[in-house]
Amino acid sequence: MDVDDVWDDTELIKMYDQSIQEVYSQKSGVTERQFKGEDGKTYTWKVGGHCMAPFEDEYFPATIDSIGGKNNLQVQVTFFYYGNQENVHMKDLWMNEEAISKAVALEQQKESEKKSSKACSSHTSSNHLSSAPLPNFAPPVPPNIIAMAPANQQEALSSMLMSWYMSGYHTGYYQALSDNAHKH
Repeated sequence: MDVDDVWDDTELIKMYDQSIQEVYSQKSGVTERQFKGEDGKTYTWKVGGHCMAPFEDEYFPATIDSIGGKNNLQVQVTFFYYGNQENVHMKDLWMNEEAISKAVALEQQKESEKKSSKACSSHTSSNHLSSAPLPNFAPPVPPNIIAMAPANQQEALSSMLMSWYMSGYHTGYYQALSDNAHKH
């Protein structure tokens, strides 16, 4: 393998570390904040509360995960239905009780279906798993991995996050190949 063929991910790791630091600095410990909206109403936004938040020029029901940023006006939300997260300014949040209550009800329904399907699958999957061969020991760690062990906690965090990223990439790539093979 030529040196030019090796992917240098140093810059990617630096950017990832910087984004992690930004997230850590945004968390202020504030759990509630009042904000006067453009409509003149005063809203009280709480961590764990629900709101309508923007994502790509549309609004979706979301749960408030944290309040922070400059002057505690930034809110991190997790969108119902999709599970993705976004940082938004409080001025962009609004309430739509009907849409939020539908989202909460659907989320609760999904959770109850997951619980009931897990209970049903635990009975049927035990027979399926017993026929699968399972190794009776863990494979040893490759020798070159031991030599590349992280030197400190920051490096360990960077390595962990990079491995998650790469794992997700390869999982998605494999899934796309599988989906493509099933279509043809």
